[in-house]
Amino acid sequence: MKKKYFLIILFLILAIFLSGCLEAKILSANVVIERWYQNYNEYLGEWSDYIQVWYKIFNTGNTRISYYRVWFTAFCEDGSSYQDWSGSGLFLDAGDYDFRTCFMDIGEGKRVTSVEATDWELEYWNYPVQ
Repeated sequence: MKKKYFLIILFLILAIFLSGCLEAKILSANVVIERWYQNYNEYLGEWSDYIQVWYKIFNTGNTRISYYRVWFTAFCEDGSSYQDWSGSGLFLDAGDYDFRTCFMDIGEGKRVTSVEATDWELEYWNYPVQ
């Protein structure tokens, strides 16, 4: 009888230990555009060919994001749109955020009316313990 209880307790301890080790890694994030800006040259009467986008990326998953890249789409007054991606970011811990800036080439004579974060790529790199 003691052997049976011992095996049950041993099995429960092993199950508790393994459940902590085998937790699923969830990669997820939210991107919020804080603001964007396109310069207007009053002397020439022209909009800048570039816009600057300030954004925050929040790690909403349960593990570190080892690498990320964010794509933005700028919508112009004439109905055209342009897509570009921000410089890649590294190592964003779970529950943390990073504040970044992206410069987008819009094209000559275009006036941007809105900007959206349209996609992002997240990766987790599992390095072996050394």
